[in-house]
Amino acid sequence: MGADMIIWIDGVNGVGKSHVAAELEELLSEKNAEYVESDLYWNDLVQNDFLKALSGFDPYYNAYFMETLRKVLEEKMNDCGKILIVPMSLVDKLCEKELFQYFEEKGTAMTHVILEAKKETIIARIENDPIRDESAQIQQKAKVDWQMKYLKKEYPDAVRINTEDRTIHETAVEIMELNFL
Repeated sequence: MGADMIIWIDGVNGVGKSHVAAELEELLSEKNAEYVESDLYWNDLVQNDFLKALSGFDPYYNAYFMETLRKVLEEKMNDCGKILIVPMSLVDKLCEKELFQYFEEKGTAMTHVILEAKKETIIARIENDPIRDESAQIQQKAKVDWQMKYLKKEYPDAVRINTEDRTIHETAVEIMELNFL
């Protein structure tokens, strides 16, 4: 059928990665696409193996989680033309080493998209997200500044999409068009 591909949907907490990934999966439903929600695998690790989760308090700092996610992605790909859509804040060198470099060395086609918006917009999105409780909102709002700086500095070659005045659908369509899908 063809080579596999990973579309990394990156950005700070609250920018809309998961919403865009879900919409992109729907748009690519006839193209063997699958939305791989990294947060679900992180939550599973926290609930089922708390000691391993303690080795890094966020998924992007946790080597065990990176290894687990990498294995999940490998299992889902078998050179059958699968398109994996992975929303995740890739804000640590561990992400680059354990995910990007690993799949690059394997020859996996990848597109790295960073969703962006003004800090005020991202804060408002975090505060208005009914899924995030108050504690999560406080934690995530505190990370916005350094995550924005990290993504700008560490990934100069990533495709950047400003989500400020765009719908989720418009953003997903732009990503789809980037990959000629």
